[in-house]
Amino acid sequence: MVGRHTNHFAFSFLQDNSAMHPWVAILGFLLLLADGVTSYREVIGVVGQSVTLPCFYEGKVTSMCWGQGKCSWIDCRNTIISTDGYKITEQKNERYKLKGDIGKRDVSLTIENAVPSDSGLYCCRIQKWLFNDKQSIIKLTIKPGELVFLLTLITCCEFP
Repeated sequence: MVGRHTNHFAFSFLQDNSAMHPWVAILGFLLLLADGVTSYREVIGVVGQSVTLPCFYEGKVTSMCWGQGKCSWIDCRNTIISTDGYKITEQKNERYKLKGDIGKRDVSLTIENAVPSDSGLYCCRIQKWLFNDKQSIIKLTIKPGELVFLLTLITCCEFP
């Protein structure tokens, strides 16, 4: 019964080929938007250390940005670093670095000397064209470092 209903829907959808139904155009547009989200990852860093949030893309070299918080549909929000595809054009803080080869599409973000307040969502947005940007959403958690104590025992001198 479910198969019949689906076939009937497909038939009625294709029946009137003289004009596209408006809801078909809207559905197609929404599918294009959904294609923009490419990944969601979790990265764990340690206080005082560097942590790298990965982001790579394919295709022609283009502008991109990293923002703090959720990705928006339209532009980069709370931008912390951005490029024109070849060089950094904006940098909020010296702790934020793009250490990869930007021209080879490695735009991974390195945060140096991580602090607990760096924890949260980050959005890597590859700006292809309106409503079709590629986005990578990363959840960063910064944990306290472990204290390591080294005890050195020095033995010296033999006594008769």
